[in-house]
Amino acid sequence: MVLNRLTFCWFALVTILLSDVSYSSIGRVRDVFKANMVLKNWRRKAEEQRVRLFDRLPQNIESKFTTPQVIAHRGYPSETHHVTTDDGYILEIHRIPPKGTAKKVVFLQHGVMQSSGTWLVNPSSRSLAILLAEQSYDVWMGNFRGNKYSRKHTTLDPHSRDYWKFSWDQIGNYDIPSVINYILMKTGQSKLSYIGHSLGCGVFFIAMIKHPQLNAKIELMIALSPLSSFANFNAIFRVLTPYTQPIESFLRFLGTRVLFDSEIAGDRLFDIACEQTYSQARFCRDVFILVCGPNRKNLDPALIPLMNANFMTGTSVAVIAQFAQNYNAGEIFQAYDYGTEGNLQNYGSTKPFEYDLRKITAPIYVFSGAVDKIVTAKDVDWLLTKLTNLKGSTRFQEYNHLDFIWGTDVKEKLYDKVLELLSS
Repeated sequence: MVLNRLTFCWFALVTILLSDVSYSSIGRVRDVFKANMVLKNWRRKAEEQRVRLFDRLPQNIESKFTTPQVIAHRGYPSETHHVTTDDGYILEIHRIPPKGTAKKVVFLQHGVMQSSGTWLVNPSSRSLAILLAEQSYDVWMGNFRGNKYSRKHTTLDPHSRDYWKFSWDQIGNYDIPSVINYILMKTGQSKLSYIGHSLGCGVFFIAMIKHPQLNAKIELMIALSPLSSFANFNAIFRVLTPYTQPIESFLRFLGTRVLFDSEIAGDRLFDIACEQTYSQARFCRDVFILVCGPNRKNLDPALIPLMNANFMTGTSVAVIAQFAQNYNAGEIFQAYDYGTEGNLQNYGSTKPFEYDLRKITAPIYVFSGAVDKIVTAKDVDWLLTKLTNLKGSTRFQEYNHLDFIWGTDVKEKLYDKVLELLSS
């Protein structure tokens, strides 16, 4: 179409210049000028169309799929299980059953505001869940209470305020123990390996401290950018941390129950702002980089739609507030701060409960990033001094917070090492 229009304009211009029709020189100049203007206009439109054509971001149908649908689309069997916690929350977890006899059971737990689909954002060649399945591991993927897969309760309505009264503490105290015990019951195994990212590690630590008997059920815990102390958090949002209490009070006054739930409006916003062209995708990638740390080249802009589909899947106000509380508290790993009166009711003390990481006896291997702005190297160093059964630690000098799950070089740099640890 563009080529035909350009051809027509050139033909019109040549016709005017070569015509035998008699008209004044002024008329000839005027018509040549008009023809040139038309030609320039069509050239501009042709260039715009070319840019749109070549800048268009390919549509990835998996961005509209659920986790089980993504697994099936990639040619693997999947199962969906529901686990009810002791406090009534119904969690949906996803499984890729092993090919034949399972080597071992491996449980993957995502970080804050994400879902089980986090482990399937990357192509199969560098997706941890698929790499494990390919080697006949029995792969299970969890979902935090309140995210888009785990938003049910035996008695509470998810639209009620009471449903959203949970923090890291309830996830660690109820969700993680319930899921671990359920998986071991279903598989008939006595132990499993746990791989967590960010808050997926923090709630594991809480579970092991609150339920000491669980430590014996962990063959190996692999911690990817593990959350504990948050004292050196260095992302742009730290400027809001001094105002945690008034912000939280204001949100409660407004009746805000769930935060960062893309299904409310975010999906459409992401689609318009991030997922139409490569230019938009690169911009949104750079926003991730601004928050999580440098290493721009390690996130593929073409995967932005899949990243967005598994980001901002919903959580409570208290979960987000607890990050700021731990930042303000300094080098400590503490429970949710209810305020003086609330702390007395919940902890019997005016201060929040402090989790003693030295009580964890499960074997742990830690991977961290030197340029991670969320879980900083300094905070990981503090954690390493507290763990009593640390099997080793590796720090990647160029890794930010997202490289551990979505990096383009993550298989060669990290997952090959993870597979080696699991097989030893």
